[in-house]
Amino acid sequence: MIRVLILMLLLGSLGCWLDREHQAGRFQRVDEMFLDFLVANARDRFVTSTGEAVSSAPVVLVKMRVADKAEYAGWPPRPLDWQMVLKGLQAYNPAVVVIPETLFWGRPAPEFVNEAAQALTPFPSTVLGVESQLTASREAPAFLGGLENSLPQFQKVQGDIGAVHPLGALIAAPDDQIRRQAEIGIAIPQDAKDSGKLPYAVQAGGHLLPTVLAQALARFTQTPYVTQRLLLGPGAGAFLSQGAFVPLSTAGEFIINTKAPVPEVDALNLMTSELADALSAQDKANLSGGKVIVIGTDDGSPSGLPRLHAQALAQALALPRLRLLPAWAQWIIWGASGLAGFWLVLFVPRRKAILRGTLLIFAALVVCFLAFQSSLIWCPPTIPAALLAVSAVFARFAGRRISPAS
Repeated sequence: MIRVLILMLLLGSLGCWLDREHQAGRFQRVDEMFLDFLVANARDRFVTSTGEAVSSAPVVLVKMRVADKAEYAGWPPRPLDWQMVLKGLQAYNPAVVVIPETLFWGRPAPEFVNEAAQALTPFPSTVLGVESQLTASREAPAFLGGLENSLPQFQKVQGDIGAVHPLGALIAAPDDQIRRQAEIGIAIPQDAKDSGKLPYAVQAGGHLLPTVLAQALARFTQTPYVTQRLLLGPGAGAFLSQGAFVPLSTAGEFIINTKAPVPEVDALNLMTSELADALSAQDKANLSGGKVIVIGTDDGSPSGLPRLHAQALAQALALPRLRLLPAWAQWIIWGASGLAGFWLVLFVPRRKAILRGTLLIFAALVVCFLAFQSSLIWCPPTIPAALLAVSAVFARFAGRRISPAS
């Protein structure tokens, strides 16, 4: 009876202390390493989705077709064209508007730039592309053109950043008036041979800067860069809020299936929406529901930036989510670990307590591994493993005694 009371007091005190430490983030790195192990062994679950899953993702491509360039005020589309498209889009309340191409028309700025900028204000989040180029040199400093304070940096990076592509220079930034209404991200024009991948981050001055793809995903999942975790090297990927995980290559790139379909809407139909209802019922359904709307020119090429970003965003958001056990379920697991501890003390011979405790911890980890493999659900291992370990040590000195006669 005394052993039971001591163990209750010991496990209760330990559990409360561990819970406080866990809430304070003391064991965060241990939990992250365990999650990285689980994800690395379930990598096939995050193969880029195709077909229906991508089509139903909350992403739409609004395309300004090269074939229709005579219908626009100029080509590439002028500020007036962008103003009309953006005004037509406002009624559908997109969660994030993404414009990978650089909205810059030279100096002096043409007419309607301010009006195009004002058309962005109703949107809760807008991401604009800054045309950039990479470099082969990892020593030369990147030219950021005075935009250092406008580009966020990844705060939690694990692994070697040396494999990430170095940024050479920013070539063109959106017009100042446009840029005030939005956030910016690095946009790298793609060659046809490289059209199957988009950088998620680029390296500049020992830091990693987000691309348009990373900015759009961060905004849609509402993940601040202070909490987003970027893992490089084997098992590379980005861990975002709401259980979102984006698998990446060792160079920090997202691999795209360029054959996967994405819903498309003709921008001309949005431009004329105030004069005539040119949008079909399907177009309206595609645009509605707080989605990510990617807008840009389209010549049908698979390497066009707007199309690539729409496909990448749709495929990333169609991937399954990591599911952390809710707090009440974790308490149940902690309780089960405590009961297992009582079993070690009351029924297991002292000389076998450490071995049985180790086997219990191993069995619990195997169950967690199998649950993640099947359902991508996981539980932080620190507290239940600590409860079992302490119980095993206690049982080694105060557990069941076996008489010599037996």
